[in-house]
Amino acid sequence: MTEPKRIGIIIGKIYKTANRKQLAGILEEAFSRNISVRIFIMHEEHQQTRIGKESLLHMMQFSRLDGLVFVPYSFGSKEYGDEIERFLLENCPKPVVRIGIEHKPFVPVWYHDRAEMAEITRHLIQVHHCRNLLCLTGQAENPVSLERLAGFQEALAEARIPYEEEKNAVYGDFYLYSAQKLAQEFADKTRPLPDAVVCANDLMAVSLCDALRNHEIAVPDDVLVTGYDGVLESALHLPPVTTYAPSWEQLGRNAMCQLYELMTGKSLVSSKSETGRLLCRESCGCHHPPHLSGELDFNYPRLEENYIDSSLSVRLLSCTTLEEFVRAMYDLNFVFFDPEYYDRERYALCLCENWNEESHHVRTHGGYSEKMMRMHYTGGYTLFPTAEMIPPDFRKSEQPTATFFSALYFQDRCFGYAVLQYTGIADGINPYYLRFCREVSNALEFLRVRNQLQSLAYHDYLSQVRDNLTGLYKLSQLPHIWKDYLEDVRTRNEKCFWIALHIGGLYRLAEIGGALRKDKLLVAFAEYLQNVCSYHEKCLRAGESDFLILGSEPDFSKYHNLLIQNLRDHFEQYQRSQKQIILPLQSAVLTDAEISILTEETLTTAAAALMTRALNNKATYSELLHYKDLKKLRQQIYQNPEQEWSAGICANRLNISSSYFCKIYQRAFGMTCAYDIRRAKMEHGKYLLLHTADTLQEISRKCGYDYSHFMRTFRKFYGMTPTEYRRGK
Repeated sequence: MTEPKRIGIIIGKIYKTANRKQLAGILEEAFSRNISVRIFIMHEEHQQTRIGKESLLHMMQFSRLDGLVFVPYSFGSKEYGDEIERFLLENCPKPVVRIGIEHKPFVPVWYHDRAEMAEITRHLIQVHHCRNLLCLTGQAENPVSLERLAGFQEALAEARIPYEEEKNAVYGDFYLYSAQKLAQEFADKTRPLPDAVVCANDLMAVSLCDALRNHEIAVPDDVLVTGYDGVLESALHLPPVTTYAPSWEQLGRNAMCQLYELMTGKSLVSSKSETGRLLCRESCGCHHPPHLSGELDFNYPRLEENYIDSSLSVRLLSCTTLEEFVRAMYDLNFVFFDPEYYDRERYALCLCENWNEESHHVRTHGGYSEKMMRMHYTGGYTLFPTAEMIPPDFRKSEQPTATFFSALYFQDRCFGYAVLQYTGIADGINPYYLRFCREVSNALEFLRVRNQLQSLAYHDYLSQVRDNLTGLYKLSQLPHIWKDYLEDVRTRNEKCFWIALHIGGLYRLAEIGGALRKDKLLVAFAEYLQNVCSYHEKCLRAGESDFLILGSEPDFSKYHNLLIQNLRDHFEQYQRSQKQIILPLQSAVLTDAEISILTEETLTTAAAALMTRALNNKATYSELLHYKDLKKLRQQIYQNPEQEWSAGICANRLNISSSYFCKIYQRAFGMTCAYDIRRAKMEHGKYLLLHTADTLQEISRKCGYDYSHFMRTFRKFYGMTPTEYRRGK
């Protein structure tokens, strides 16, 4: 079984009636052949928006298409259409049908506007007996302008009315300015007023009628006016404007048939064949009932009411997070969905991974990120490769689908794209969808800027509360931090402690190695401080070489002593790795009992006093002399906890007295030797409980205890029995 074919369409200004009808014709013919369609909507042409819009072109994967229909006349700017055409010539290897009459490398398809323009002109000559006629056409170099002027000339020739270009033709711009200028010439009598003016499109015809009325020249009493295209405005205007409504749908069908032949080599006859029709109205003196020509297929009043009632802009712009924005956006889809098609459409917001970053060079100069985020209503997103174009959660359908891609951007910044898919529906798109996409884009930019401003404000706040060098909180923030921290500690039923740290002799390092070396040491110490402090602690910088730790521990723990020792070890290792003089880390501790009596007014004073204690708590020469031996001895205790250890045994190993040993051990490690020995045995017991199947008696023996002594000591240390610890792990 061959895979169903898939084509692409590049079209602009899809809100225009003619463009929407061409699209409907292409889709109708494609669906009848079970061909799915991907439509790339390029509706804005302002220079500032082009980069953001053109990212949609770079997203196109031609390998996933069998052919392409390009609708250049749907763009108001010829230059913009030419840019897209050049892109296709350079990048698209698949067959391309171009809806237009120019002879280009692409295969052209067009309707017979020369014959239809001649029919309008014959109506004025034969029915209204006009002999003096003027044709207001488009630009002189525009092939459509020349083709429609040629139809006007043919009708004059058939009626044997002489044609003089200066008298019978005016080259305009297909816009209102040329019509207003012509009306001014009639009013100034610099150009004689003809019997009738045949305009090459409805916009110029409507504008001419309005301009003539301003100059008190009546239509149709003084001059007859006709248009071309059959747009809705021609029927709603006063007076209604006579026009020719070509079959835009048939033009689309013919384009699809031509593309099918290029893709398969097989000739294809359109499933339906229809011609345009002349719509005679009051502007040429006819009084037929006005024809709306199916222009009101959509219930525009209802859509407008939905759009206004939804407060779309306000609700999207009021969102403060992306998740809130996505939910609001999906809730507001009803402003463009037609209830008739419920459950036959799907919509997805696809954002670049870094859509809100300030740096966006890659996305504005070559397309989207390699992966897109498919945003979900329930929160979160799914990443999928941009090359797939359509989110993977769009379920496969047995019927052909029409998938619309619309870029989401603000000026030259591209956020991503929106995907709207209809199953088996050829006329589901409406102008309100484009308005919705524009609102979504604006709201994304608003959200991005808001986030940027909030980030800047937060950085400004951090610069006031954080130390610039280390990133730690400043001591001035202690009252603000402590209030919340204390409440959190009490919730956990723990005890508070403060640790003051002072790097002794820091000025000597600055004198020897310079200020930069000193700053590097402080930054490294601040990093160690934050890494070692891993249990809810708050770290503050209290001065040039002073730091304050706010911490907590269970009632049965001596965690703060271990924290101090770990910091000293890390700090010493760092200094040795830098091959510099070893600066001592002096400390002082404020216990829970001392902290509990502090008030908000005395916090800063207490912190300053603690800093002074740390500064004065200097290690003696003897303590520094024995520190290496003490560290080695402590490692042996933790490596061999089952052995018999005591302060006396340890003092003998260092060849010093027991009293002096106990003093320097506590100064070095922040706890007594006896407590540290018990702690080493208990830590070993915890390991055996978790990682072995040994009985409690065996574990007690391996820790150097009898069973009952081990049970009592473990419970005292950890607040639970060994059995409870093993079960709860």
